[in-house]
Amino acid sequence: MRHILNILAAAAVVFMAASCSPEDKASVKELVSPEKLYLPRNQYPVDITTGQSVVFEWQNSVTDNVSYQVLFDTEDGDFSSPGYVVTSDGNGFYPSLTVTSATMSTIAVLCGGLPGQTVPVKWTVRTFRGIDNVTGVKDGGARTILVTRPNSVDPLPASMSLSGPASESQSSVRMNPSLPVSSVLGGHIADRAKGTMECFTGFTSGGFTLRDDLGRYYLLQDGGTLMCTYAEETMNPAPAAGVYWVYLDFNTMSWSMKEIEEVRLWTHPWFGAEDTAPLAYEGNGVWALTDYAWKVGNDSQRDTRYHFNVRYSDGSVERWSFWDDDCRNNATPENDPKFYNVYRFVNLSDEWAHSWKSKEDREGVGMLATFRVYMNCEKSSDYIHERSFR
Repeated sequence: MRHILNILAAAAVVFMAASCSPEDKASVKELVSPEKLYLPRNQYPVDITTGQSVVFEWQNSVTDNVSYQVLFDTEDGDFSSPGYVVTSDGNGFYPSLTVTSATMSTIAVLCGGLPGQTVPVKWTVRTFRGIDNVTGVKDGGARTILVTRPNSVDPLPASMSLSGPASESQSSVRMNPSLPVSSVLGGHIADRAKGTMECFTGFTSGGFTLRDDLGRYYLLQDGGTLMCTYAEETMNPAPAAGVYWVYLDFNTMSWSMKEIEEVRLWTHPWFGAEDTAPLAYEGNGVWALTDYAWKVGNDSQRDTRYHFNVRYSDGSVERWSFWDDDCRNNATPENDPKFYNVYRFVNLSDEWAHSWKSKEDREGVGMLATFRVYMNCEKSSDYIHERSFR
C-alpha cells in the first residue's frame, strides 16, 4: 500500500512540474495571437450583389479566455485606424465571424468602393483579454478580399440633365421620368416609372455628361451598365450624329439608347389608302408637320383618325397616340384633360386603335393642317401634341 502511495505522489509531482513549464505558462497567461487565418483565402472574390453572407474563420489563440474582433481596412492601411471593426460570433469568444451582405457593402464603402466597383478590403483579427490586446496573426498578419458592391445609388435622382459639346446647341437637356410603353389595347400607361429617366434629343460629335440633382455624374459603360462616378465629371462619347431616345434605369443601373429614324403622321381617308407624312425634328424633343394637305375623304364621307408612327434604327416601331382605344369624346376635347396627351404603344394589331379624331370629325376638312409633338415635358408635365388648321 505504501508503495502505491509513493508512486501516486511521484506522479503528482511530475504533473505539477510539467504544468508549470515556462512554455505552457506563457501560453496560458501571456496574450498570444492566433497562429493563422483560415477563411476567406487571400484575394478571395466576394460578390455581395448575391445577398449572401461572408464567413471569416481563424485559428483559436492558445491563450485562455480571450475575445476577438475582426478589423477591416483599406489595401494600404495598417489597422492603426481601421475602417470597420466587428466583434466575432458568440459575443467575441468564437474564432469566426459571419458578416451580412449589407454590412459588407458598408465596409466596402468605407474602404473606397463605389457602386458597381470591386474594391480590395484587408482584414485581420484583434485578440484581447481585459485591457490587453494584440492585432494580427503569426502567419502574415492579414489577408485581402476583393469586394464587389451592388451597382446602385441612394437616393434615386429626382432630376437629370445631359450637357456637353455633343448636346443640342451645346446646352443642357433636361431628362424626365420615363413614360412606360404599353402593348395592351386600351391599356395606356400614364404613370411615370419610378427610378428611370429619359429624353428625346439630338447629338452632334463630341461628348456629353450626365448629372443628377445631387451633383452626381454617370458613365455609360459597355454592355448597358450605368456607373455613378459621384463628383468625378465623366465625359461620355456621343453616338453618330442624329436624334435619339436616351433611357436610364437607376433601379438596375442600366442604360439604353436608340436612334429615331423618322416620326410620321398616319391618317386613313374614307375608303382610301393610308396616308403618311414625315414630321421634321425641330430640336429639344419637338417634331412638327406644317401646312399638310389634310386628307380625310370628303365632307360627307370622312375619317379624321390620326396618330404618329415612330421608327427606330433597330427596326422597332412605336405608336405615339391617344390614351383610349377609340377616340369617343372628340366632340368636346376640351372636357378631356388627357385628350392631347401623347402615350406610347407597341405591337397594336389594329391600325386605327388609339387614334385621335378632329373635333366632331369635321374640323379641318379641306384645310391645311399643322401638327407639333412635344416629347420634352416643357409645355406640360405630360408629353403632348398640338394641331391647327387653316
